[in-house]
Amino acid sequence: MIRFVTLLIKDTFMKKYLVYAMITMFFSTVFLTEGCKKDSDDPYVESNMPGVMMTLSSISYAGEDSDIGTIKDSITLLLNDKSLTSGGRWSLSWGPGISTDKDNLVYVAKNINSDITSYTIAIRGTNVHSISNLIEDIDVFTLSGFTYGKQGDSVSKGAMDALNSILSATDPSSGGNLESYLNSIATDSKTPLYITGHSLGGALSTLVTYWLINHDQLKDKFTFSLYTFASPGLVNKAFKDNFNASLPGDASINIKANSLDMVPYGYSNLKGIVSSGIPVHVPLLYKIIINAAADTLQSRGIVYYNIKTADDIGNIPIGSTGPGGITQSDTIQWYDHWLGVEHSSNNYLQLLGATPLN
Repeated sequence: MIRFVTLLIKDTFMKKYLVYAMITMFFSTVFLTEGCKKDSDDPYVESNMPGVMMTLSSISYAGEDSDIGTIKDSITLLLNDKSLTSGGRWSLSWGPGISTDKDNLVYVAKNINSDITSYTIAIRGTNVHSISNLIEDIDVFTLSGFTYGKQGDSVSKGAMDALNSILSATDPSSGGNLESYLNSIATDSKTPLYITGHSLGGALSTLVTYWLINHDQLKDKFTFSLYTFASPGLVNKAFKDNFNASLPGDASINIKANSLDMVPYGYSNLKGIVSSGIPVHVPLLYKIIINAAADTLQSRGIVYYNIKTADDIGNIPIGSTGPGGITQSDTIQWYDHWLGVEHSSNNYLQLLGATPLN
């Protein structure tokens, strides 16, 4: 963390406040809340497939920072909940796999109420209780080669660290990792496999999808459908181009974002947050931080991309007051509040016409 701050600004006095402000700005969203192919290309389609996938993404946050038994029970309970948009039609089939320090989580659900067997890999977004997870989000000032892709593919160091922790996580019962589980699935023909996540989970879902389509044993075993929500851009141009060029003809890519959510602007369009006032007028302190981060990336020759332009799912209307009667005059509190509102996984469910989780 100290190395990261030093890259942004060398002044000793400012360093302390930059750390505080960066964490406040970029993670107030999670503290407060926790061109694509058409859905009709999917071999298994529900009436609101984005709502189903966002529900499975939201379920990944269940029992966050509890012991693994409580987390597993919570996920199982929500998957069985028929009142949710997922309709109780999915069961936990692997995981949850939780990495060291509980920083990353992934689980696999199997559809149990369809003529066509299908699976979903759901990846959790940021765990605000994990320091290493927070560092993964902001460790973007160094590129790492994407070892599972093609020459020139790079992602942020934080994203690469998170992916490796996902791939090394194991099922608490079998002890097997995600790769071994997917290899163990018996199929007579290509099986639908959905990969989904919200926020950091969305970015990691993209990386997992690219890992899958380059995997010799898995690439021809499944039909891949990626659903991301509020995903930041953490890949370079070579990754973006090679990802899209490598997609099988039966793959489906679905990228969704709230138009007033700041997270999808990071880190591919940081200055757009300021120029467009996302989600509301940006306070001076945050402008300084955002511009400093953007300038640092530029000075290092790092340019991040999103895989596709996100489908706009709308936004939560900005009100005149917030909790405790805060108003626009409160500046940072006002901004932090609306960051949380627009990025909330439950509000994404609302915008997608899906049932929020309790």
